[in-house]
Amino acid sequence: MKSSILLFNPRPDPYYKPVDLPLSLICVSRFLDKDGYPIKIIAENLYSDPYQEIRESAKDSLVLGISAMTGLQIQGGLKASQIAKEANKDIKIIWGGWHPSVHPNQVLESPYIDIVIKGQGARALHDVVERIEAGENYKDIPGVIWKENGEIYTNPDRSLEPIDDWPPLPYHLVDIEKCVMVTEFGTRTINYVSSYGCPYRCSFCSEVTVNNRSWVGLNPEAVLDDLEKLQNQYNVNGVNLYDSLFFVNVKRAKAILKGIIERGLTIRLGNLDGRAKQLAEADDELWELLRESRTYSILCGAESGDQESLDAIDKDMDVEDNYKFAEKCRQYGVKVIFSTLVGIPMQNRTHQELTQKTNSQIDATIEMLDKFLSYDSRNRGQMFIYMPYPGTPLYDTAVELGFQEPKKLEGWAHMKLYDKQTPWVTSKQAKLVSMISSYIFMFLDSDTIVWAKGRIENPIKKLFFVSAYNIFAEIAKFRWKYKLFGFPLDYQLFLFAKRNNKTI
Repeated sequence: MKSSILLFNPRPDPYYKPVDLPLSLICVSRFLDKDGYPIKIIAENLYSDPYQEIRESAKDSLVLGISAMTGLQIQGGLKASQIAKEANKDIKIIWGGWHPSVHPNQVLESPYIDIVIKGQGARALHDVVERIEAGENYKDIPGVIWKENGEIYTNPDRSLEPIDDWPPLPYHLVDIEKCVMVTEFGTRTINYVSSYGCPYRCSFCSEVTVNNRSWVGLNPEAVLDDLEKLQNQYNVNGVNLYDSLFFVNVKRAKAILKGIIERGLTIRLGNLDGRAKQLAEADDELWELLRESRTYSILCGAESGDQESLDAIDKDMDVEDNYKFAEKCRQYGVKVIFSTLVGIPMQNRTHQELTQKTNSQIDATIEMLDKFLSYDSRNRGQMFIYMPYPGTPLYDTAVELGFQEPKKLEGWAHMKLYDKQTPWVTSKQAKLVSMISSYIFMFLDSDTIVWAKGRIENPIKKLFFVSAYNIFAEIAKFRWKYKLFGFPLDYQLFLFAKRNNKTI
């Protein structure tokens, strides 16, 4: 009998439990599941006390695998690793995901972590587990970094491999009913991924380092088979797509959209990731297919309304491309979630100059988003503060300009997208960005009320929420219309409510 495998997905947000599918763990389970390994996936929406579940399950498990991004997931991952080691001193702790992939050596400095898998993890995890079971080393497994007798050993990176012959996503490993979500495009929405990687060179993005600007995608027929299975077997009516960039191969994207129509699937896609320039220049056939397939929304890294900032991050597009793309979305009835970035480091600038530049980035981006939001009440803006990620092209510039890298893994656990992380971003700017993105944009988006109400079962709580929502929405609209962001008493009340509401 094969050894038991334990996988954990820590909570990414301190204020509420995740409600969605632990997709990263489902993805890395493919080959292990195919070979008959008993797999237990632990996430905070699957178990009331995930850490106690880890304590008990670790006693009889060969490995504990943890997927972690920079931020709070590191804190949860370290806690889980310690608990597992205390319960079973022989268990091997394996970390993967974005942060371990960009900072493997520092991750391995933790006394509780034995192995890091960098990049594409499904086959690597399978191979590592087989070696552990056989008592063999990992020296010829690409993408594996490990610790042995106090020394760290690093294998060559793993290239993205084609995924057409991979086993299907093993959704059966979790209780699907605990992982379906209410979204604006489906009352039973689930996460799905059809491709990996991105060929573009944005200098702030870890994709450039981890996947070396490569991209692989599942063939259209296989994607359609997966969607059909989700619809028929699990009664799913919405799919939240987690591809880093869905539209890399436009011919493939068209085939998937056309297949949805031809197969008569009622399932609806949302949050397809796309580049503004590419989609603005796409032919009418693609846009007609998006409309006919009822595709609900596209995620777009607009990044900035300031051209110099776009150039500094190697975005390879103009601000005008964002406007052209937004107009296309308005024409064809597709919602857009625009992601933007401020506090971008630039070479040969003083801290004072960069602070001033951050102000101009905020102002230019607000102006751009203001126009986008006027196109469609469903459109949504997001504004983040630049966070330096190790290994990215822009990271060295940030360090040269005074960014203080955490010296231990624990330090990265406190990094947040809305927080001040660099010396040229002021506390005032950070608070403004947080207020605009997490509060004002939330209430400007007319869809928020749709999915939020759907996640509240208690009718009294739902009534209270709707009343509070309407008040906050009116204040947010007023602030945005007149660009009045001072005296944020309503924002502080919103944060208090968020911290004390675990539902949404």
